[in-house]
Amino acid sequence: MAGGFDVDPEELREHARYLETVKARFDQVMNASNYIEQDDEAYGTLCGWISGCLEERHQKQDDITSFLAENFTIAASALRAAAEEYEVSDTDSQSAFTELRDRMGR
Repeated sequence: MAGGFDVDPEELREHARYLETVKARFDQVMNASNYIEQDDEAYGTLCGWISGCLEERHQKQDDITSFLAENFTIAASALRAAAEEYEVSDTDSQSAFTELRDRMGR
């Protein structure tokens, strides 16, 4: 395609699936984080005091992780929407050219 670009909608969908896989990993991190946060014994008897020191930092990390996970979901949805739009555009263009060809009698 001269002066343009070629987009494979299935590649966009594949990348969206990959982003969802990464998002699932972030979900696992959040689950582990929640477990540690709720378990007073997570750091053991000798290091139990550290949980209080890390609480603020832990909350900040949870916020960042949640933000990133949400963005992976948004990006995956946008990629799927773009793939659909490319397919619709290609189908519409093909139909228009087919109609033009038929009108020209070829």
